[in-house]
Amino acid sequence: MIVPPPARGRARGQRRLGREGAILLEVLLALALFVVAAAVVTTALSAALDSVERQKLNTQGLNLAASVLAEVQLGIRSAGGEGAKPFETPFQDWTWEAASSPVESGSELASGLSRVEVIVRHTKSAKVQRLAQIVRLSGAVGTSTKSAQATSL
Repeated sequence: MIVPPPARGRARGQRRLGREGAILLEVLLALALFVVAAAVVTTALSAALDSVERQKLNTQGLNLAASVLAEVQLGIRSAGGEGAKPFETPFQDWTWEAASSPVESGSELASGLSRVEVIVRHTKSAKVQRLAQIVRLSGAVGTSTKSAQATSL
């Protein structure tokens, strides 16, 4: 029976422990890289979703402001400064306000012109959209469609 020398057996065990330690280190390093990559992707995705929501609200507010301005021109809504009024469902999170002021100019062409500004606000966020246009109001706005028509210039 031949017994290997003790020094030779210890060196073989130390080499195996060294390989196992290196594999464990590689696994931990790969796990750390995966966690960092997942955090970066999650942050980028969250920022993209926030940007899409912000863009959606901006577009929706501008569309609502254009609709209110068109309704003021048609005489459906009044351009008086009565304060903020809510929209109907499904736009109950939005309010609108319209104000008109006469255009001052020395020209006869400017007589009867008004600057109508529509302000649309989102109640749950800080989104505000403003839209202004110079129109010719041909009567008391809000009384009837015929007497309150506005023409765009």
